Amino acid sequence: MLILLIVLSASCIREIPQPISAIKVGVILPANIKSTIKYANKEIIFTSVSNTYKVTTDVQGNANITNLIPDEYNITTSWEMTGAEYKAMINDPEPVEDKAKVLITAVLNKEQIYSAKDINLVLEKIVLKSLLISKVYFTGTKDNANRNYTTDAYIEIFNTSDEIAYIDGKYIGLTESMSTPAYPAKDNPDFIYARQICKFPGTGKDYPIEPGKSIVIAAKGARDHRTSASTSVDLSFADFEVKDTDGSGNPDVKALPLVSNSTTVKFLNLLTGGGNGVFLFETSEDIMTWPEVYAPGKTSGERFRKIPTTSVLDGVECLKNNVGTGPDVNLKRLQFIIDAGYTYVNTTSGYTHESLERKVVSTINGVVKVKDSNNSTEDFVITLDPTPKKYDKPELIN
Repeated sequence: MLILLIVLSASCIREIPQPISAIKVGVILPANIKSTIKYANKEIIFTSVSNTYKVTTDVQGNANITNLIPDEYNITTSWEMTGAEYKAMINDPEPVEDKAKVLITAVLNKEQIYSAKDINLVLEKIVLKSLLISKVYFTGTKDNANRNYTTDAYIEIFNTSDEIAYIDGKYIGLTESMSTPAYPAKDNPDFIYARQICKFPGTGKDYPIEPGKSIVIAAKGARDHRTSASTSVDLSFADFEVKDTDGSGNPDVKALPLVSNSTTVKFLNLLTGGGNGVFLFETSEDIMTWPEVYAPGKTSGERFRKIPTTSVLDGVECLKNNVGTGPDVNLKRLQFIIDAGYTYVNTTSGYTHESLERKVVSTINGVVKVKDSNNSTEDFVITLDPTPKKYDKPELIN
């Protein structure tokens, strides 16, 4: 009996992973940065499901992290500066405005660290824009009869700058979303492949967005959805509505036409369960002259329009949350320079009125400032309050 108890007790002892004594982190600056510039005194963050570690680089831009618990980590670092500061650091001139916000950043997603190893972070330069995708609501909810309700999806765009910005003539698009990715970001560095694109009306300064203010795009219906589903949202005051060509919808809300559509639906088809890559872009070219392509190996079905990554102002990768395994980073359609990370909601199928919104950094003189590190993993949170235009009214911010 004693022997049996000893065996049972031993079998119940969980093996505690031993911390890794040292991880060396090297940082490689963009090629155009002067050799005298070092990535010194900057924070590098290791984040896993269970642990977070922060370490500061030395005068040479390197770092050592000790006693790290073995796990799978997202590793991030960034250095924010003005355009003027950036231009003073580079060898050759670049067309960057002095007032622009420039980010030198690197992200490694799902890096497996189970033993001592050297890690190199390759930094990239990103010029941050004034207009940001600030909220994406696609999960739907349950209506007052407990049925699935999916017509209340919307996207919000926020002016994070201190000056008026104009949405005139810009485009908002959704990436291809085939169950087996047709054009994953890791294999396609230069183009996004879009299944739907809408173009904002206006010829220059018809549709201003004040500093610290938002516009709302009703993806399917600009009406007060709370009359049918109490946990839904009021979109009757939306700024734009994606309408069918027959003119249906809210006559008091400006139409946002679909100008490129690989599907048969006549609205902006945000997927209820997730897998939505949303991006904002601008160009002076006629996008209808840009190529459309089938998925590799196919000669029929959906055709996706190729959007150069250089035209993109902002993007948010909303991955699908898979049962048991969570989001799959290999399904990213937006490249690192557009969204270095990814975000997702808790639900795996939808109807939970969860939405994704940017974190609030501060409120100065009644104007909200939101987080923009070009990494939606760090910049966005999940909320059960899908109320649009919360940033316009700081008193609504929790």
